[in-house]
Amino acid sequence: MEVSPVYRQSDDSEQDRPAHPQVFLTGEAQKSDHLRAGPCVDFPVSVVLPAGGTGERTGLQTPKQFCPFLGRPLISYTIESFERVSWIQTIMVVVAKENIGFMMDIVQQFQHNKVRVVPGGSTRHRSICNGVMALGEEVVREQEKPAASSRPKVVIIHDAVRPFVDEDFLHKIAVAAKKQGAAGAIRPLVSTVIATTSEGYLDHSLERAKYRASEMPQGFRYDVIYQAYQRCTESDLEFGTECLHLALQYSGINAKLIDGPPTLWKVTYKRDLAAAESIIKGEFPST
Repeated sequence: MEVSPVYRQSDDSEQDRPAHPQVFLTGEAQKSDHLRAGPCVDFPVSVVLPAGGTGERTGLQTPKQFCPFLGRPLISYTIESFERVSWIQTIMVVVAKENIGFMMDIVQQFQHNKVRVVPGGSTRHRSICNGVMALGEEVVREQEKPAASSRPKVVIIHDAVRPFVDEDFLHKIAVAAKKQGAAGAIRPLVSTVIATTSEGYLDHSLERAKYRASEMPQGFRYDVIYQAYQRCTESDLEFGTECLHLALQYSGINAKLIDGPPTLWKVTYKRDLAAAESIIKGEFPST
């Protein structure tokens, strides 16, 4: 499989790092530039952030991950949340080819030192696959070690438009992924799910208590998600939506599912943008 080029920030920037957002990680006000003392892991963990979406559902010309909030694009807050977790080593941000320059400007302006940027694909799964593959190859090139000994042990996949990251929950996902091979966040279903007939009538409804909504973040041992993307079909890459299912289907790994905190919500529609800005301003708590 062809590996996409990886772009990274040069080391000659001497600007002061901008102030951190107010409400992240655990929902507490963060007023220090120092890393928060929290749970640690003793194995290498990296992150893949797919950020190639066009923002079609928000009805805006600017993709939502690049929409500005208090002088910073939304994706910068998401990156900041991960960078402040001391045990996360690298954050691979996957963007559309036409946005690579813009993303690199964000990385340099806000001094996101853990970030690498890689071109995305035509679908979400192709973009995640590019990030996973490039993450392994990037580490190999930098450290000049055999791939098996230098790739991250665990990869966390998250959405660029989910800026409110809880460090304690990330720790649960990373530890479970290392032990089980895969782990993912879930939430109770809020609405009843129904099936309709081809004529547009009610067919049946699901018993809501038996089902859960799959959320982000999701974590995988690197070998598990790498193998899944190596073995999956073109149809999976084009139409598939669930990384946990790929791990089960192609690596034989059944994921550990963990109830997520209420801060996992995603910026999807225009109304979500206003809510996200209010949280960032500290007008109401994110938990």
